[in-house]
Amino acid sequence: MIDESLGEIMILNEVQLTNIGAYRGINTFDLRTNDEQNVILIGGENGAGKTTLLNAIKLGLFGSFGFGYKSDSNEYFKKVNNLLNNTAKKIGENNFNIKLNFTLVDGYEKTDYVLYRRWRVKNNVLKESYEITANGSKLSDQNMEFFNSKLKEIMPPQLLDFCLFDGEEIARIVNEDLLSDYLKKLARVVFNLDIFETLEVDLESYSNQKLDPQKLDAAEKDLLNLNSKEKELKASLFANEEKVNTLKLNIEKLNDEYRQFKNDFENNGGLVKTAREEILKNINILEQQRKQNSEKIKEFVATLLPLHLTSSLLGEVRSQLSSEEALHFTSILENKLNDSQLTKILASLSHSTDAISRDTLKNSLLSSLKPEEEISLIHGASFSESSLIENASNKIQKYSREEYKALLLENSDKLKELHLLREKLKINDTTNEFSNMIQSMEKIQSQVVALNDQLKIEELELARLNSELDRNNLSLEKVRSQLKDSEKTSSSFLESQKIIALSRRFREIQLQKKLQQVQFEASKMLRKILRKQNYVSSITIDPKTYEVNLLDTHKEYLEKSTLSSGEKQILLIAIIWAIFKCSGRRVPFIFDTLLGRLDKTHKASILRDFIPNTGEQAIILSTDTEIDEFHYNLLKDKLAKEYMLDFNVQNISTNIYKEYFPFITQEV
Repeated sequence: MIDESLGEIMILNEVQLTNIGAYRGINTFDLRTNDEQNVILIGGENGAGKTTLLNAIKLGLFGSFGFGYKSDSNEYFKKVNNLLNNTAKKIGENNFNIKLNFTLVDGYEKTDYVLYRRWRVKNNVLKESYEITANGSKLSDQNMEFFNSKLKEIMPPQLLDFCLFDGEEIARIVNEDLLSDYLKKLARVVFNLDIFETLEVDLESYSNQKLDPQKLDAAEKDLLNLNSKEKELKASLFANEEKVNTLKLNIEKLNDEYRQFKNDFENNGGLVKTAREEILKNINILEQQRKQNSEKIKEFVATLLPLHLTSSLLGEVRSQLSSEEALHFTSILENKLNDSQLTKILASLSHSTDAISRDTLKNSLLSSLKPEEEISLIHGASFSESSLIENASNKIQKYSREEYKALLLENSDKLKELHLLREKLKINDTTNEFSNMIQSMEKIQSQVVALNDQLKIEELELARLNSELDRNNLSLEKVRSQLKDSEKTSSSFLESQKIIALSRRFREIQLQKKLQQVQFEASKMLRKILRKQNYVSSITIDPKTYEVNLLDTHKEYLEKSTLSSGEKQILLIAIIWAIFKCSGRRVPFIFDTLLGRLDKTHKASILRDFIPNTGEQAIILSTDTEIDEFHYNLLKDKLAKEYMLDFNVQNISTNIYKEYFPFITQEV
C-alpha cells in the first residue's frame, strides 16, 4: 500500500528486460512491496547482471537524457548498442525492449504508468521508439512531453543517481574526502534549490538581453553592478572556503603522519635524546620569537605604515574636518539665534535690546565659532567617521620608529642563531641510524609550516571577502531603498533584480532550515546504527561550506579522522538518508554492494535498523559473501521479493531464480 498523503512518491513495480545485456529473451523482476515487507533482495556474483539492471532502469526512464545527452546522438546509440544482447544481435533477433511498470504520486494524485522503450535495427541503423500508458490509456505525443517534464521534476536522472547507494562510490567519497562537495550537489537537487539557481540565471540572462545601459539612471546602474559583484564575491567566498577546508584537512593528515613517525622513532630508541631535544627546544623558541616579531611587523605594515607615510595628508584631513565641524555648529547656532533669543540674552545682561545690539551680539557669537579662513565643504563626515580619523592620528603620534627597527634587527640575529643550531642538528642527525626517519619528520614539519602560512593567507583573504561582501550588501540595501523611495520599480529590469535577490535569500533560508532538520534526523540514525554507542552525539552541517562536524555527548568537537573507513561510510549514508527524508521525496533506495567494507556488527545494524526504515521500497544488490546466511536471516522478515542472478557461461546469458543464494550447512 502507498500512503498518498505526502509529497512526491515514486515506486518501481516491475522491470522487464528483453535481450538487454546478459538478459537473453524476456526477463521479469517483480519489485512490488507491502507495508510490512519493503525490501527486494537481488543476489548475484560479479558479472551476473546487477549493474546491467540498474543501467536498464535509468535508460528506460530517461533515454539519452539519463546518460547526459541532450538528444538521441550517435554517441548515445553507441552506448545503447553496447547494452544490447550480443547473441540476439548475431542471430538477427531484432527485438530489444525495456518495459518499466511504476507508480507516481504527485500531491494526492496517484498514476500507474507502463513505459516501453524499444530498439530495432533498420538498414543497419539502430532506431528507438517510446510509448507510455497512464492508468491503462496510451499517452499522445503531447501528453508524453508533459509526462517527461513531470518525471524530471519528481525523479530527475541525477536524483536517481543519488538514490543509488553504490558501495564503491561511497568508499571513494570517503577515501578522497569529497563529503562536503557530494552533500552540496545532493542538497541542491533533493531540496529543488537547483530550480531556483536556474531561475536566477535565466532572469539575469533575460535582464542582460533586454537591458539598454543608455536608458538606466545612476541608481539602476549601481544596482546592476552591485548584484553582479555580489554574485562574484559569493563564488570567490565559496572557492576560498573550500581552499581553507582543504588546507586544514591536509594539515591534519600531515600531523597524524608526524605523530606516527614520532611514535615509531621513540619506540625504537631515537637518537641521543638530551642533545637533540635541547637543540630542538632552542630552535622552537627562536622560531616562535621570530614569528611573534614578524606578526608585529606585518600588523604595522598593514595598519600604521600607510598612515605614517600619509601623516601630513592625515593632518590636513583633521584640520579640514575640524573646520567643517565648526562651520556646521556655526550654521546650527545661526538658525537658533533669532531676535527673540537675542533679546532675552541682552535683557538678562541689562543691556540695550535694540537691533544694533542684537546684530552685534549675534555676529560676535558666530565669529567665535566660525573657522578663521573661508573653507569649502568636502567631507561631510559623520561623528563616527571623524572619530576614526582622530583615532588614526592618535596611533601615529604614539608610533615609535625605533621599536620596529629593533624588531627587524632582532629577527636578523635570531635567523643567524637558527642557522647555527640547524647545522648542529644536521651534524648530530647524520651520525645516527634514524636519520631517514628524522628527515621525514622534518620534511613533514616544513610542509605543515608552509601549509599553515598558506592557511593564514587564505583566512585573511576569507575575512577580506566577507568584509567586502558585507559592504556590498549595505550598498545594495541603500540603492534598493533609493529606488523604492523614487517609486521607480515598474521596469522589467528592476523587477527581475528584485526576484533574483528574493530567490537567493529564499535559498539561503530554506537550506539553513532543511539542514537543521537533516542534522537532527542524521544524528538520530547515526546513534542507532553506529557500534560505538553515544560516541557521536550529534552532527552539524555548515550551510555555506557543507562541512560536517561531529560532537560528543559533552558537545565537544570530534575529529572525523578518529572514525574508521566503515564508520565514515555509515556517517555518509545516514546523512544521505536524512536529506531525502527531510525533502519529503519518497523514492526507491538501491543499495549496490554497500556492505562489503563494513564489519559484522555494522553490517547487522544497517540490515536491521537502517535499510528497512528507508521508505516504501529498498532494493539490495548483493553477493553471497556480502549477505551470508546470518545476515540473510536478519533481513528475512522484511523481504517482499528475493532473486538470484546466475550467469550461464555456455549460453552466455543470465538466469533469474526467485530465491536468494541457497545456503549449504556443512557438518564438521
